[in-house]
Parts: sequence; structure tokens; C-alpha cells
Amino acid sequence: MKLSGAHNLRRGAWYQVVNDSNAKIVVLDVAKRNVPVPRESVELADGKPEKWSVVKFNQEKPLPARISQEGLPLTYAVCQFCRARSVEVEDDMPSLKCDECGRESPVDWENPA
Repeated sequence: MKLSGAHNLRRGAWYQVVNDSNAKIVVLDVAKRNVPVPRESVELADGKPEKWSVVKFNQEKPLPARISQEGLPLTYAVCQFCRARSVEVEDDMPSLKCDECGRESPVDWENPA
């Protein structure tokens, strides 16, 4: 997911594609609801991610209200298995263990969301 916004999509999280036949819209499964989103705001892949997604916000740009409301840091990671956020992430950590699902996997520092 490239952007977050009015669709209640979380940056760095993955969502299953329900329909991608439209050139401008992709329909995603978000909490068991079909949600149409602009195709340019998502990154499509052939399968689920194999690593934690890293989300980095630039403090010099306006930050989403969600960051302060949920007490999130400017950099956090999203578990590829259960979509939980890890707020205890340091630059270049090779792997993380999820507090929610207990699985451990590598961190994708090369492609921040």
C-alpha cells in the first residue's frame, strides 16, 4: 500500500485484490468489505509480502492525524502475516518477531512505504 487515506487502508499493510479489471480502480478486501481504491495509490504484487513492511514518514511534511492519535513513531514496521504494527524498530534491524502473531521474519528496509 503506497498511500493511506479515506478508504481506511493502512500504509505498509497488504490487502487481497478482489477485482483489478478496471484500468483506474482496484477493488480490495478490507476487513471483509469490498473497497474500491484508485489504482495509482496501490502497489500490486503476485502474493503476500515475505518481509515486514517498513513505513517511514518525513517529519518535514504534514503528518497524518493517525500518527499522533495512535502514538506511532515516524518509522514503524507492519507484519506481513497479521498486519500488526511494530513500533520498536531500529534502522537496519535484520528481522523482527511480531508481538501479535509471534512469527519472526526479515525486515524490508529497501522498499519503505
